[in-house]
Amino acid sequence: MKKIVFILILCGLFSYGESSFSRECIPCHRQKKISLQKVFMDALLVYGGKENMKAGLAYYFRNPRLGSSVMDENFLQKNGIKAAIKLTPKVMDEALEAYWQIYTVKGKLQ
Repeated sequence: MKKIVFILILCGLFSYGESSFSRECIPCHRQKKISLQKVFMDALLVYGGKENMKAGLAYYFRNPRLGSSVMDENFLQKNGIKAAIKLTPKVMDEALEAYWQIYTVKGKLQ
């Protein structure tokens, strides 16, 4: 019985190890064929750094408006403004942190 409980706990940890970003962001972007890397680069150009980008994107995800989108006019005409995302602040921060870690090149170039 202890082995089963231990295995279930491990499975839970590994499934929890799947990032909020993988669960909450990737499926929709795949379905709509929207490049997460392009969105990342556009957001980085607008916000200029990690903390500003995370705060700006979190704000936009909770309060999407045309004026607060980092995407260009053509993109917005094709895809529109997304609906508000209902994630807890913790899950939102985890997803944005994972997004930053995956797509930033700072410290990864040799």
